[in-house]
Amino acid sequence: MSARRSRPAGWLSRHHKQGRPWFRRIRLSFLRWRAVTLRNPRTAFLYKWFVGSLGALIIAVGLIMVPFPGPGWLVVFLGVAVIASEFEWARTLLLWGRATLYRWTRWLARSHWSISASIGLLTFAFVLGVVWVSLRVVGIPEWVPGWVVPGWLGLD
Repeated sequence: MSARRSRPAGWLSRHHKQGRPWFRRIRLSFLRWRAVTLRNPRTAFLYKWFVGSLGALIIAVGLIMVPFPGPGWLVVFLGVAVIASEFEWARTLLLWGRATLYRWTRWLARSHWSISASIGLLTFAFVLGVVWVSLRVVGIPEWVPGWVVPGWLGLD
């Protein structure tokens, strides 16, 4: 008997019983469909192309969102995770990004409170700057009352 035991038909991983029953059924159905799809070289190419394109689109949207307030980097990581489901290089990139984020948060937690506060203030100032530049370029929406925006901001 080999070190790796064979599993009954329909079992795709040793973690097949994780999650709620309805989610397990959907997950197993998807994994079976994917296994069948990847057996044929043409459908495997189309599937990988679709996953890569979807992941690249999500990353592009995330990179556009990065300078604006909101979850830009989270969306970028989500796009890399989508690509990492099919490509080894993206899986390596995702693991590196996770490790870097973990090291950064650990360093920030161990540092003096003034460093954390300074980084927070710099981030806040950067976000305010991006919002100000965006409003200068696009203009203030018409539904915003005039008394809300002070004249010294230069957003008239």
